[in-house]
Formats: sequence, structure tokens, C-alpha cells
Amino acid sequence: MKSFLKIYLFAVLFVAYAVVCQATIPTGYYTTANGKTKAELKTALYNIVKKHTQLEYYSSSTYFLTTDWNPAGYIWDMYSNFKRPTWTGMNREHSLPKSWWSAAPETTVAYSDLHNLYPSDATANSAKLNYGLGEVTGTPEYTNGVIKVGANGFPGYTGTVFEPADEYKGDFARDYMYVVTSYENYANNWRSIGTASMLLGGTYPIFRPWAIELLLKWHRNDPVSDKEINRNNAVYGFQNNRNPFIDHPELAEYIWGKYMGQNWEEGAEPPQDEIALVIQPNPVDNELKVKINNPEKAVFYIRSLSGITFKTGKFSAEGTVAVDDLRNGMYILVVYSGTKRIVSKFVLHHE
Repeated sequence: MKSFLKIYLFAVLFVAYAVVCQATIPTGYYTTANGKTKAELKTALYNIVKKHTQLEYYSSSTYFLTTDWNPAGYIWDMYSNFKRPTWTGMNREHSLPKSWWSAAPETTVAYSDLHNLYPSDATANSAKLNYGLGEVTGTPEYTNGVIKVGANGFPGYTGTVFEPADEYKGDFARDYMYVVTSYENYANNWRSIGTASMLLGGTYPIFRPWAIELLLKWHRNDPVSDKEINRNNAVYGFQNNRNPFIDHPELAEYIWGKYMGQNWEEGAEPPQDEIALVIQPNPVDNELKVKINNPEKAVFYIRSLSGITFKTGKFSAEGTVAVDDLRNGMYILVVYSGTKRIVSKFVLHHE
């Protein structure tokens, strides 16, 4: 009987996950952010995402069974390799440390925000503490094969830092961007714990200069994944707000990066940089192939003409990516190579 109930529970959770993750960006959700840049754009996003349902903190482990449930049958933990089907041995972890925003963070709305709460192995959580993000150099003080804690090797800060796995670095960067945007009204509460905090205070730019460089690097090198998109949709289903930096990754560049000073418009292509890129052949059949220097280091986005992202990642060393899972039609290819960016259209036609 217990085995049956366990299987039944997994089935129910999987169905709930699938249903919630069918959510999409509501029409007009980001309209009021159009035409803005830098601090004004960040504030416009704050006014959009601040309007959300406050959840109960200790119920988050229940929500995790939807927001962070891996269809393979376990809770998705970005802090370890453990594949736990139950909550045993796990903690609720604030990605951006709660001690950074208030002396009594449990009294704030941000304390129970699912966009910043993740399931974490308890031991890894204890090792992470409230350290800022960074790139560990030398022998780590702690590592479990997924995360590391140790001296920072990223220029600008030499203290102890927390470094997640490469596959999750973009996730953490976009989470940090969300928190300082969604809680812009905490401008007077942002705290620097010694020099551990990556925050300056105020509303903009909020992050320390070295922190901006690190977050943008991770944001660019680890593009938005299906895991993030599904989680964003699931959290929206419970909390009624979204992470803009998952829905529109380019927003980070307009607020802190290379498009500062340019006005953001939803669905419009950002300014283009000149780099040599050739799609061969075009129309494309089942495999897209580009000619570009060091294709394996370039990050691509394949989008519809209306701006919906269907595929993102990195090219193979030969400059190829499979597109046999996409329908015939015209697409936009956006490629980031170093600090350069180019946009091109291609036609997909399966024989």
C-alpha cells in the first residue's frame, strides 16, 4: 500500500508540474517597461514584479515539489548531486543571502519569495553561509563536486566566496538580478556584511562594480535553460509574478551591460555588433551550421519573429546545432561571441 501511495504521489506531482509549467508570459505583462533603460528600466520592472502573492515560508518545501521537481523522480538540488525523492536532508536556501537585506529578514516579503528560495542539501547550505558569488581559486575550503567555497579569484574582491557549478551560474546571476529589482524598495535596508555582500545599497546600480562584471559574465556564458523557464512558469503559477531576466535575458544588458543608454522594447532586436557570421546552407534542414571564429565559445538564441526563444546554448566545435525538433518556418538567430553580437534570419525547411 505504501509503495502504491508513493507512486501515486509522484504521478500527481508530475502532472502538477506539467500543468503549471504550461504557463506563458501574460500579454502586456512588460508593456510599461518599454522605452526605458538603465535605472528607469529597472524601476519599471520593479513596479511590474513587486505585485505578487506573499507565500508562507515554511510551505516552500511543498511548493518545491512542483517548482523544483525533476521529472526523473527527485527534488532538483543546485547545491549537490544528491537525488532525493523526499525532503529529508534538505534545507530552504535563500540564493541571495537573507542577511544582506535586513536585520530581521524573516519579517519581510522577500523572505518567502520562491524566486529566491531553492531546495539545498543541508551540508552544502551550511558551507555556503552568506558568502557572495565568485570564482574559487586554489584549494577550496569546501567542495562536494558541485559547489565550492574558498578564496575568490575573480578580480575586484579577494574574500571568501561561493561558486556554483557552471551549469547553474546563469541561474544564480539572474536570481540576484531579480531580487535587487523586485525589492528595489529595500534601498535603505541593503546591508554589507563586512565586505561579503555584493551590494552597494541604494536602487541603482546596487551591485558593486566587480559583482556586475561577474554576474554579466555568468549570465552570458550560461544562457537561460529549460529548467529555469519551467521553474519561472511554476513560481508564477503560485506567486503571480515572474523573473524578467529569464523571460527577457537581454534586459540585463540594458540595465547593467553593453546596451546601457539604449531604450528597451519588448520583442525588438537589441543593437547589433559587427561580427562575421555565415549560415550555410540557408534554408536549413535538420542541422544549423554557422561559420564563425571559435563557434564553441559563442552563445546562440533561436527565436521566432515575435521574439519567443525556442532554443539556446552553444554551438559544437564545428559550428553546428540540431534543429530537427523545430517546425518549418522563418527564425531569428542571435549569436553572442565575446562582447560582440549579431542577428541573422534563417529559413527552416525539413525535407
